[in-house]
Amino acid sequence: MNWKNASVALIATIALGATLSGCNRGDGAAATSKPLSSTMVISTLNNPFFVSVADGAKAQAETSGMKLDVQNANNKDQGLLDLTSTALTKQPSVLIVDPVSSDSGASVTNQANQAKVPVVAFDREPSSGDLASFIGYDAIQAGRAGAKALGEAVGGKGQVAEIQGIMGTSVAQDRSKGFNEGIKAFPGIQIVAVQAAEFDRGKALDVMTNVLQAHPDINGVYAANDEMAMGVVSALKARGLSGTVKVVGNDGIADALAAIKAGTMYATNAESPFVLGKQVVTIAAKVAKGEQVDKHTVLQGRLVTAKDITDLCTFLTGEGDTKTCAGLS
Repeated sequence: MNWKNASVALIATIALGATLSGCNRGDGAAATSKPLSSTMVISTLNNPFFVSVADGAKAQAETSGMKLDVQNANNKDQGLLDLTSTALTKQPSVLIVDPVSSDSGASVTNQANQAKVPVVAFDREPSSGDLASFIGYDAIQAGRAGAKALGEAVGGKGQVAEIQGIMGTSVAQDRSKGFNEGIKAFPGIQIVAVQAAEFDRGKALDVMTNVLQAHPDINGVYAANDEMAMGVVSALKARGLSGTVKVVGNDGIADALAAIKAGTMYATNAESPFVLGKQVVTIAAKVAKGEQVDKHTVLQGRLVTAKDITDLCTFLTGEGDTKTCAGLS
């Protein structure tokens, strides 16, 4: 598989909706009369996915000539609100937001609208407010891809569990929706447990331990992100079920790729966070300059099993991501 040329490669984008210019900041000349600056308030930096997003964003900011300040909301809505309020007092050229929840995302977007600072959101879409642009992976398709992979991995029959993310976010809701749509193609599969673990590894370990106690005959698990998938893998290992119960995740973080290679995890829907960070800053820089951008940009992930890891790593290295595959030999 050629990741660069495939029609659904990670870097491909689908423009949805109308284009708009710099979110009422005037013409391009006015927008570029001062040095470009941006604040990125990110939901958490305790998750490898978002650490890689920040790495990609910083790399692209240097290329784009834009000063970038990355702030960590620590998965707290109030933290997001406080950091955004502080950032807006400095009047950045553009505010970049990854909401902790869709509702807190709406609050900060409306706050920025009042301050006349354009907002670019990514990954989790605010429930309201005027965005200059939103960038994210196709979460519904990600869920469908996960369902297809899990269905095939368990031979189309058996008992499976769904471990959900933060259900107050659009991405968690959409991945769950896609998974439940996709699993209908396998009538021999019964979903016996649906539990939220808030995209957290430790919480997923606890949730999966409880699921295994209630459903010891389970033969498959879909986790809405790889951090939770790794928690699931740990719970399975403790019960001597590592590799026997098939696990499918989402994101393509380093630990998940290592687990897939080792056979303790079956697959992940790889959505390069490094590429996402690059795309976000590329678009944000255009907004800051008053240039036209697409209202929505949808990035496509791709399912990765053991046979696909080498091609994925070649792609990531070419994009400048030197960390994700560094530990894979």
